[in-house]
Amino acid sequence: MTQAIRARSEQDPSLQWNLEDLYPTQADWQRAAEELTRDGKAFERFRGKLGEDGKTLLEALRTEDGIGRRLERFYAYAMFRHDQDTQDPEGTEMVSKAQSLAALIGEETAFVVPELVSLEDGRIAALSAQEQGLEAYRHTFHRIERMRRHVLSPSEEALIAGFSPVLQGAHTVAGQLSNADLDFGEVEDSAGERLPLSHGRYGQYMMSRDRKLRQQAYLGIHAPYAAHRHTFAATLDQQARTSVTEARVRSYGSALEAALDSRALPPTVYENLVAEVHAALPDLRRYIAWRKERLGVPEFHFYDIYPPIEDLPDEQRSWDEGSAAVKEALRPLGASYGESLDRILTRRYVDVLENKGKRSGAYSMGVYDVHPYILMTYTGTRDSVFTLAHEAGHAMHSMLASSAQDYRGAQYPIFLAEIASTCNEHLLLDHLLKVTQDERVRLDLRDDLAQKFLSTVFRQTLFAEFEHSMHRRVEEGGALTAEFLQETYRELLRTYYGPELAIDDVGTYEWARIPHFYMGYYVFQYATGFIAAAALSREILAQGAPAAERYISFLSEGGADDPLPILARAGVDLTQREPLREGLQIFARVVDELARN
Repeated sequence: MTQAIRARSEQDPSLQWNLEDLYPTQADWQRAAEELTRDGKAFERFRGKLGEDGKTLLEALRTEDGIGRRLERFYAYAMFRHDQDTQDPEGTEMVSKAQSLAALIGEETAFVVPELVSLEDGRIAALSAQEQGLEAYRHTFHRIERMRRHVLSPSEEALIAGFSPVLQGAHTVAGQLSNADLDFGEVEDSAGERLPLSHGRYGQYMMSRDRKLRQQAYLGIHAPYAAHRHTFAATLDQQARTSVTEARVRSYGSALEAALDSRALPPTVYENLVAEVHAALPDLRRYIAWRKERLGVPEFHFYDIYPPIEDLPDEQRSWDEGSAAVKEALRPLGASYGESLDRILTRRYVDVLENKGKRSGAYSMGVYDVHPYILMTYTGTRDSVFTLAHEAGHAMHSMLASSAQDYRGAQYPIFLAEIASTCNEHLLLDHLLKVTQDERVRLDLRDDLAQKFLSTVFRQTLFAEFEHSMHRRVEEGGALTAEFLQETYRELLRTYYGPELAIDDVGTYEWARIPHFYMGYYVFQYATGFIAAAALSREILAQGAPAAERYISFLSEGGADDPLPILARAGVDLTQREPLREGLQIFARVVDELARN
């Protein structure tokens, strides 16, 4: 019997996030738009006056922060309304309005950085000496100095800010097509039962022991992307051209250099990751060969990567049980962390269940003056519990940074964000191994760690190489056709997984399904974050409170400094290859353990 996906109105409200914490009513959101529009236009009074005296500069920066905080809240409300049901036209309209308002305010405030850049050397230091309150903006001034040669004139920055909704168009179009318009139909399992296929259920089906269901889900989810491959290729082409053009306009040597410099990261961080992952590919292929043998399949396909090796009972955890497991696993982080985590899980900060039109995937977003929110689709599987732990890590990062830092300092970069989330996953895995006596389940948990290395380190680095190939193609004057993207992806699959993987043609269009390719060299940070988190979690479990306190300090720093120094103070130096190599050696040891069973 078909299990229909419910409408949002039919789901339990206690398992839906509470957007009234942002605005009690829609009318309040509308009033916020009017106030933001007014205050954004009034910001013009600071133009040309930032270098006059310290008091004026401090007032301007504080006013800009105030507008930014309210805009964050305003935008979050619109985005959440849209993502909870992408088929709701009101939510789509609200996002469009939020994007337009953000662009307007971006235009009105765009002169700040160029004007500060244009000040004579030493002027900012002199202004800071005049006004003690400017010490809070020390890191902002540091970033301005570092990026001085890449900032354009005030009028040019305003022009780019005004075009921001247009520049985001490729991502918006691809997202709407993927989430609202594509129909994945139904799939059939080995018993002949017809089941609905959706983004949320795809991952669940890929974990099934039923190979027919996995195959049907894999082929079924990618077939619509293959059918619309030219449209998705066009959106990726526009996205890459936008990144490449902006990099050139800002005098960067490449889109990679521009993306990483904006995060205070050298290209060597990306390059070292790719090099070390390539050196570890023989271990990945050993793992693929082991899974093929244990599953007993004549050909190993991509849909054979994720099912459990052992035919274990289908353990389902209710939301309360899954939440309790996460809280117990994170006890090593201390009582204060646990109390804050409990608020996240019990006060409707999380949108838990799938409904028709709900955005696929999972994310957490912090709103500085309110609290973090989490969107996910909780299905009761162990993988779903890990997703909850992952997103709770992001949410706790936001909560701790917001408590310890001012608005700017609380804005931690993506490079650090993925460490907070995957550290929770490592701790959850350790907890499950400790409380599990069944050797078959323990083998399955070790296999789960190997799979996380595969999906978070190897797979995301494959994605990073694919994304880099996209940008290089455009930088060299080429076009991102569906044919080029398909063949590039096929070759990367061969390089990474080796001859044991039988490549299904429809799977070579998977690139069209990955939303992160529209986010500008985002994905490699999953891999670096996973490896850094492995090191931090080992220290927490080995050293106890001292390591946990260092980790809490790391989370509380937010983005108050550049990411590499913050991470180095926590004990991991990713400017060197050694931490990457040591992290990948953990994977090699896990593969060795699996091979002995």
